[in-house]
Amino acid sequence: MTPDVNVLIAAFRRDHPRYSVARTWLDQARARCAEGSTSLLLLPVVVAGFLRLVTNPGVFIDPDPIEDAVAFVDVLLSSPGVELQAGAAEWPLLREKLLAGHLQANDVTDAWIAAATEALAEHLVTFDRGFKRLLPSRDLTVLES
Repeated sequence: MTPDVNVLIAAFRRDHPRYSVARTWLDQARARCAEGSTSLLLLPVVVAGFLRLVTNPGVFIDPDPIEDAVAFVDVLLSSPGVELQAGAAEWPLLREKLLAGHLQANDVTDAWIAAATEALAEHLVTFDRGFKRLLPSRDLTVLES
């Protein structure tokens, strides 16, 4: 499994309207990782997006200090079964998605996340229904609020 940016943000920020759903999912995923029944991969593009958004005063009235955001990622990465995945293998899939879907601007990051998910044979967990056009349903879980 691999969480999307929006899931990490919601699980991190107690003031987020989806905090409870995201935190419950993340805690359960980490527990399953600790049991050895699954693994949790953090994609570099997702971690960078998380750090960019939670520390951005243009996004949050009270943005988080970078130290707190990095500490959250460090805690996740110190959990058994959670790892940061190196990228690069997704380029052919990303290229195909961008050109076939005529994707640009904000859609580029979602296409990158979808391509990395596919390249790694992972399963994306998100709140963003837009991924339904980028990934087959077997590779996607859209959390409900």
